[in-house]
Amino acid sequence: MRILNSRKGFSLVEGLIAVTIMTLIGAGVMTMMISTVSGYGNTSAEAFRDTDAVMAMQMIVNDVREAKSINIIANGDRLRVIFPVRTAQGYYDRHQADMANQIDYYVSDETGVPGHSGTWLWRGKNNNNRTPLKKDIVSVYFEQDTSRSVKITVTAQNATADGTKQTQLTQRVVYLRNY
Repeated sequence: MRILNSRKGFSLVEGLIAVTIMTLIGAGVMTMMISTVSGYGNTSAEAFRDTDAVMAMQMIVNDVREAKSINIIANGDRLRVIFPVRTAQGYYDRHQADMANQIDYYVSDETGVPGHSGTWLWRGKNNNNRTPLKKDIVSVYFEQDTSRSVKITVTAQNATADGTKQTQLTQRVVYLRNY
């Protein structure tokens, strides 16, 4: 005697096993996609933060190298760069300081007023004609190394999906060429 099985298709157990396997595969794919996107966001935020710190440092270093003298103000939070006098031909006369030609570097808020806390790096001429240079710079610190050199530290900060991250960049010795 022969029994005919007239039921075709999958049993409930087979269906549940298939759904479970597909769910595990889908969860694995989603985990990889989320970590890839999150990693890209963190990496690009780090690149922007590093670029901000490097650009801010380079702007300061360029002026310090051309300076006749420097003054560190506000316990190292502010740098005054005093340039040499320019000759009629436009060259620097490294023997004389031009006290009217001074540039200050400091961190402040959007107003640019020295002494305010903020995340903007400012460049100003005796508190006049202030220009914002970079955003997301939380601190600059200047330390006299020798009479003709300075140590500069720039700290940049931005927010990522993993929280707030910082990059600290230090230029150990920047020499004044016109000292």
